[in-house]
Amino acid sequence: MYGSIIMVVTDGRKAFCLTCRVLMVAPVALAIFCASASQNEFWFPPSLIADDEQMVADLAYFEQGGQQPGQYPVELWLNNSPIATRTLSFIPDREKSGKDNTGLMACLTRKDLLELGVKPDVLPNADTNEEPACLAPARFIPQAETRFDFQKMRLEISIPQAALQSRPRGWLPPELWDDGIHAGLLNYHFSGSESRGRQGNSRHHFLRLNSGLNIGPWRLRDDRTWTEIDSHGSRHRRWQHGSAYLERAIIPWRSYLTLGDATTDGEVFDSTGFRGVRIMTDDSMYPDSQRGFAPVIRGSAMSNASVSIRQNGYEVYRINVAPGNFVIDDLFPMYASGDLEVRVTEADGSMQTFTVPYSSVPLLLREGRFKYGVTVGKLRRLSERYEEPSFVQSTLIWGLPHGITTYGGLQYADNYRAGTLGAGMNMGRWGAISADVTHANSTLTDSSQHEGQSVRFLYGRSLNDFGTTFQLTGWRYSTQGFYTLDETALKGMSGWRFDPDKADADGRGVMQPITDYYNLYDNKRQRLQANISQRIGDRGSLYLTGSRQTYWNRRGVSESLQAGFSSSLKGVNYSLSVNQSRTAGLERTDQSLFMALSLPLDRWLPSGKPSVYATASASRDKHGGTLQQAGLSGSLLEQRNLNWNVMQGHSRTGGESGSAALGYQGTYGNANLGYSYSNSTRQNSYGVAGGAVLHRNGLTLSQPLGDTSVLVAAPGAAGILLENGSGMKTDWRGYTIRPFAISYRENRIALDTSKLDDRTEIDNAVSQVVPTRGAIVRADFIARSGLRVLMTLKHKGKPLPFGTLVSTGDNSSIVGDEGQVFLSGLEKKGVIKAKWGADADRQCEAAWQITDEAARDALVQYEAECR
Repeated sequence: MYGSIIMVVTDGRKAFCLTCRVLMVAPVALAIFCASASQNEFWFPPSLIADDEQMVADLAYFEQGGQQPGQYPVELWLNNSPIATRTLSFIPDREKSGKDNTGLMACLTRKDLLELGVKPDVLPNADTNEEPACLAPARFIPQAETRFDFQKMRLEISIPQAALQSRPRGWLPPELWDDGIHAGLLNYHFSGSESRGRQGNSRHHFLRLNSGLNIGPWRLRDDRTWTEIDSHGSRHRRWQHGSAYLERAIIPWRSYLTLGDATTDGEVFDSTGFRGVRIMTDDSMYPDSQRGFAPVIRGSAMSNASVSIRQNGYEVYRINVAPGNFVIDDLFPMYASGDLEVRVTEADGSMQTFTVPYSSVPLLLREGRFKYGVTVGKLRRLSERYEEPSFVQSTLIWGLPHGITTYGGLQYADNYRAGTLGAGMNMGRWGAISADVTHANSTLTDSSQHEGQSVRFLYGRSLNDFGTTFQLTGWRYSTQGFYTLDETALKGMSGWRFDPDKADADGRGVMQPITDYYNLYDNKRQRLQANISQRIGDRGSLYLTGSRQTYWNRRGVSESLQAGFSSSLKGVNYSLSVNQSRTAGLERTDQSLFMALSLPLDRWLPSGKPSVYATASASRDKHGGTLQQAGLSGSLLEQRNLNWNVMQGHSRTGGESGSAALGYQGTYGNANLGYSYSNSTRQNSYGVAGGAVLHRNGLTLSQPLGDTSVLVAAPGAAGILLENGSGMKTDWRGYTIRPFAISYRENRIALDTSKLDDRTEIDNAVSQVVPTRGAIVRADFIARSGLRVLMTLKHKGKPLPFGTLVSTGDNSSIVGDEGQVFLSGLEKKGVIKAKWGADADRQCEAAWQITDEAARDALVQYEAECR
């Protein structure tokens, strides 16, 4: 009696596992087997596998406990740390260099080892003709080892630190950086609203288009907006061109080149917009531990509001927020200096404005590292109130020994010359400081000439033991004759910096913020700013952000203060915040108090139901105006990509109000709908946003694209979800876009294979990509969509032998007992090749053709003759 069993034999060092046919009642066979195993190899008499010795496959690799050579997707580990995921070729290990029992050696090239950080001088010379195609680290590096864990598909490489280059934590070799594919791209954002009120009806539409073209390392970008306001019978339409630039990375210099519209970095001088040429250090090419920072902006909204952040006259960020406290912590580090003006526009058109101080933290670099920037161009007109003088700017920051950094810069224009010199120091437990002085000669628009200085001091410190963080504390003092480059470009000695929109969506006139008014006779004198946070154990946290500005020849001060406390208790989140602001020249002081509460209702809902939150808030201003609101919010659908909220409120002055909103994130874009009402108005709002990428395989629609994106290509696998991607799944062709990726960092792209249908299989469900700045990189996945077939193959009337290798296209497998082999992703007809030896009479081909009726089965059973 014959049967199929799994036999495992251990000789104290190795374990071997294989499937074989044995005679269960033949002790002689077991004696032969054990005798062979004692010599660390398996050998089976062919008669134990098949009666006809000619029908026995070549099992040499299995007899030695090894694995079949070929390509395998593996995780690369270096010195017990994961590095990357690659598909590598494995060849027979004739040199016995591996510390495993697979009998295989990974085909690692010189480039592969250099990417792992191996020093070039320990490897064979790249110019020699004798360089092996596949290098075994143990052959060239003493004490180096490789181990292929076949069960985990993991290649573990051990290399002594002496043979590795010194790399900072998080470093990735530039050879892994991917410039991406050639592609055209488009981002669109459309929003609209229709209002009906006592004073008539109005309509407002806004469209923003960001287009681009990627060719190799070059990035071309263009930004345009269109606005339409229809109010009280009058219609206003306007196209505006925001910016256009061409950019590329210069990797050997760790820099990037920009041609066109951009903003200077604000580390040494205040940032300013320009049109011209710039080359500067790209911090994103360095590990995260060596990069800069961006401030966290906190505030509160009384209703469904729009939050706009402007810097130097440009809108750099916009987001819609729900009623309550909001936190914005994802500003790009590129906005390096210049106060951030935050405008919160409520649903009723009212606006609150506050300023967040924004300068770099103390300028410190590691010893031996430097950052530079050179800009040549024209000052970019912030509005019609500005001239466009030509200018040159250069800056340098250099890290010296003993924790000291020195920096400086020059600005030159026809009517302006300035130089800065400063230094920073890491004082260890006492924090870090930097101080600099800027000397400037200016000629203003009235032809008056001025000379002055400005002294700046910055301090940063984290008191970890007390939970206190001084994120940014600074002081600046300027003499009466000091002006900046932007101020010398103003056409008048006083006035409004920017031209406001004439009306809002409801036809109301837009009041200009007093902060947009300037007077060059009353230039800035002294300024103090602070950004402090305090953790209170597990009970919550406090924050305080403020600034104070005085002026020459003007009475009064401009002040801004935001303070708050937030905590949670048994899943209930609550917060309290206070805001106060005052502008020099105005007698009034704006004050507001805001309280909010959020209660998860999941504990009272059946398990597995969508999350629902109850919210409540109350606010009060200095004039006694109050607003109380209560509502519900939650998310629906499997990926929680349909968000909803309803809100009801009461105001002492405005009476009853309410709102309802829906937001959806889908594969082809995002959409939102909303309705709100008050005593005086009713408003419907709507919007769509998304992206589109044109590539060699066609057009792929997506959610709004970020600066850097990933094209996910799994041809033939439609409707596959992306992990950690809300509403993202492959389209009908198997393509989709992951619209966000971190440049010069390893990004993990994974497909959710848990819900694949019976006709689809994916070989590699995870891919790792390292895009350069602005790239659209391609992540390829091998998907098989077709029939699953259990095929019985016969040759001359007999089943093909156990261990026969079969293949069809890129699909391969090994024959088991009775000539059976499992194959997936097959078409209804085709040809399969089989090989169980090197001789011609040990190879054959079989054709198959499956009927439509049989193809309906989840697993098709088919028998074919191999000739």
